Amino acid sequence: MSRRVDQTVKDIKSLKVQGARNVAKAGVRAIMYAVEDSRAKTVNGVKADVVKASLKLSGARPTEPMLRNYLDETIEFMASEIAAVKTRSVEKFKEAVIKSENEYLKRMRDDLARLKEYGAAMLTDGMLVVTHCHSSTVTGVIKEAHKQGRELKVVACETRPRYQGRSTAKELARAGLDVTITVDMGIAKFMKKADIVLVGADAINSTGDLINKVGTRALAHLAKDYSVSFFSCAESYKYDSLTLYGVKEKIEERSPKEVWERAPRKVKVSNPAFDVTASRYISGYITEKGVVPPSALSGIAKKKMGE
Repeated sequence: MSRRVDQTVKDIKSLKVQGARNVAKAGVRAIMYAVEDSRAKTVNGVKADVVKASLKLSGARPTEPMLRNYLDETIEFMASEIAAVKTRSVEKFKEAVIKSENEYLKRMRDDLARLKEYGAAMLTDGMLVVTHCHSSTVTGVIKEAHKQGRELKVVACETRPRYQGRSTAKELARAGLDVTITVDMGIAKFMKKADIVLVGADAINSTGDLINKVGTRALAHLAKDYSVSFFSCAESYKYDSLTLYGVKEKIEERSPKEVWERAPRKVKVSNPAFDVTASRYISGYITEKGVVPPSALSGIAKKKMGE
């Protein structure tokens, strides 16, 4: 197995690489490492090495369908290549797979650019935007609106226990935005004056429910109480098609030491990485296809994946 693949898996597990989109990008690049580092003498041998890498990558974080969707496409692509050209050399096969991975990365860039345009159009001058955790998609939308000349104020929840909200605050402050960071449970003070809540997405199930960083559900409920619009910025590839067949999205339980490194023996520590926000609390999803209601997301995603 490629050492570079193993390092990518380690980086994803440790949250050195975080955010569904960044995890997916790292996974696609890791597949290229697996192809380049494969010593197999046949195309089927290369495929087997890539499948092994895919299994490792998909297991690094259970709640990342965007990564899994791209890995599934890679495996389907290899199978079709082998079926179509049985005598292709190993080198030509490797080149074809790497080319397909680069096309996936380009698709991600293009999708993000379109999503940012749709999202930025929703942010008007003087708005107070509330965020949670760190989503490169959300910060991209906010920075795009700022770039277009809109003056915005942003309040970022710190997002315990790993404080990803600090990354959001630093990134937006560097871009010239007016940013405040607050302890998670202090957000009610700001919600009274907020205009919109923007969060990312780790996964979206078949009924339009959002699986995202723990704390998102409470934030959505609070937004509902104050009649504040709540949107998730999410490419359609974050849709988990397995949930259509009754498969429940896994909620990763992380190490208790992230919360309390030396907790007393008799104290139990719960540290879920994600929670589920019901679709009725979500105003809509901002996607590369436009702003859509939760009920429409699965249809858009299935059509996109069938393209």
